[in-house]
Amino acid sequence: MALQKVEVRAASVAEAVAQALAQLGKDEDEALIEVLAQTADSALVRVSVDDDEDELLAEYGDEDDEEQPKRRRRRVASTDEQTVALARQLLEALLTRMNIDAFVTPVVQKAKGSDDEEDTLTLHIEGVDEETTGLMIGRRGETLRSLQYLLNVLIHRQTGRWSQVVIDIGQYRQRRQDSLEGLALRMAERVRQSGRPMPLEPMSSFERRIIHMALRDDPSVYTESAGEGEHRKIVIYPKR
Repeated sequence: MALQKVEVRAASVAEAVAQALAQLGKDEDEALIEVLAQTADSALVRVSVDDDEDELLAEYGDEDDEEQPKRRRRRVASTDEQTVALARQLLEALLTRMNIDAFVTPVVQKAKGSDDEEDTLTLHIEGVDEETTGLMIGRRGETLRSLQYLLNVLIHRQTGRWSQVVIDIGQYRQRRQDSLEGLALRMAERVRQSGRPMPLEPMSSFERRIIHMALRDDPSVYTESAGEGEHRKIVIYPKR
């Protein structure tokens, strides 16, 4: 089975999550995190991951569910001024330790829908050159995701709660999503014209999800993931 689960008990939720993710070799944004028990001096969490998110989402909620990001991360809203200020201060301190001269602009995106949904705080790193931007993003955004996870852990340790804080630089996240959605549409057109399946390059689960979502309503093609680990990729198939 591709679905993997581990339960870890540690002194805090943050430490238990970090240990579980280390065991699974996954990033926090690729996992479903459940807090099973928490006391003043310990926490028990269950972390579930799957290289193909379809199986994971099938167990914990429909892929189309707009509340899925909230269920996966057990977040709380992060729009209060105190959290925004803390997040900005911590990220600026991290950048200083990295010897990066930059400034941080916080942007709060209000949730749409019910009051139970979360707002998202995005911290935009600005004022750095292209070389530094590239280094901070890393291969397929790995460095940026690691920095984001570290920031959320630090916020949790000071506030006792998980916050939906996203880090972006050079509009990387939006540009990457736009690029992948464009790729999905172009490859789907080729599949329609040729009538043959077409594999894409290996991608992270986050990137594969963007492809899946871009083509989920296409009446002429469907997508499936194939391969293992770093070689896992999406294949676009024609509908017969």
